[in-house]
Amino acid sequence: MTLRKRAGLTQRQVAQALDIREQTVSAWERGGIPHLPPSKIKRMCEIYQCTIDELIEAFEARPSAYSG
Repeated sequence: MTLRKRAGLTQRQVAQALDIREQTVSAWERGGIPHLPPSKIKRMCEIYQCTIDELIEAFEARPSAYSG
């Protein structure tokens, strides 16, 4: 969510840019992990205007919905 807001985007805009459902973006922001092909991960970096390292850090810096 931090990267998305920093880029000034809505969940809908991110979803449209990645050709995925808005609910998927919402799930990521609630702790889910993106399961996307490398080309879409690259596109996420472009959309969020961040490096791959920043993207990884953003997802690892918050609690995962899948942690036990």
